[in-house]
Formats: sequence, structure tokens, C-alpha cells
Amino acid sequence: MLTLIGLALLNGVLIATSRAINGHLGRKVGAIRTSLWNHAVGFVFLSLIATTLFQSDMAVEAAVPIQAWLGGILGVAFVALNSHAVPRLGAGKTTSFVVGAQMLTSVAIDSLRRPFSEATITALGGAAIIIAGVWMAAFVGKK
Repeated sequence: MLTLIGLALLNGVLIATSRAINGHLGRKVGAIRTSLWNHAVGFVFLSLIATTLFQSDMAVEAAVPIQAWLGGILGVAFVALNSHAVPRLGAGKTTSFVVGAQMLTSVAIDSLRRPFSEATITALGGAAIIIAGVWMAAFVGKK
């Protein structure tokens, strides 16, 4: 469990760093070109890793699930939207809004998978606290 928590924290560091880098690039070349470069470089990097680690099992299934395509489309939108927002809002404020939206969406998705219970109420309460924190960080005390 501790390893998974460490990986999640590392992921957070990498996401914040990526946002800052892509935001800077987005200011220079635009959000769509930034997304293109991000995904092109990512594709090359992932292809090298995949061919190195999975040389004996590189077959692609004939029927790729629709979620695989949707995940790629959402990834492109994520990078493009962040590349557009970060230069205008800043990395911290953008990250706050993204995390708040992720929490609300995650609670909604989890709620669809299980019956409504005290755990759902607790999750909604936690998401509400995060949204309040995002609101305060973004707007309270700012002129």
C-alpha cells in the first residue's frame, strides 16, 4: 500500500511539472501544437518502452475496446486544455481547479458503481471540502 501511495505522490509531482512545461510551451506555440508535441513524444517514448519490455507479446487485439480510443481523446483534450489554461491562470490555480473537478467526477463515477450509502455521503463531503479549498485558494483574499 505504501508503494502505491508513493507512486500516486510521484504521479502528482510529474503532472504538476508536466503542466508547467506544457503551459510554457503552450504560450509559445499554442495549446493544440503543445498537445501534438506532448503526445508525439509520449508515443515515441512509450513505443520504446513497450518494444523493450514486451518484445514477445506485441500483438494488438482485433477488437480494441472503445474505452481505449476514448482515453486517448480525453488525454489530448486534457493536455490541450491545460496548455491553454496554465499560462492564463498559473500552474497552482489551474491545478486546484483540475483537482477539484477530478474529485467531483471521481465521486460521481464511484457512486454509479455502488449503492448510495454513508461512504457516498463521506466521499461527497470530502469533495465539498476540496472544492471549498479550491475556491478559497483561487478567490478569497485576492484583489
